[in-house]
Amino acid sequence: MIKSLLDVDLKSILEAVRKKSGVELPDKVIEASLVRGVLHMRFDYPKGPETDVEPLPFKTPVFLFRDEKTDKITALEIVGVEELLEEIGNEDNTYP
Repeated sequence: MIKSLLDVDLKSILEAVRKKSGVELPDKVIEASLVRGVLHMRFDYPKGPETDVEPLPFKTPVFLFRDEKTDKITALEIVGVEELLEEIGNEDNTYP
């Protein structure tokens, strides 16, 4: 069970999302939050609105945010991080 952001291996989750979705995500995470099971990772601050929200091919809701002006990937949001860990088969992404 994930109780804290410290329980989440962000790098492993990003690698699994990259592998399954085929989307090349940025390597640098500048901000992360975990609120009520929703994991939000920010890669860069947008220069304009983040209106280009793209769902990724998972049963668990996973959304990619892009800067409308630059088309650069700025954030990733996972609604139900524990469910995504089960879906990708990487339950070892969390620590006891």
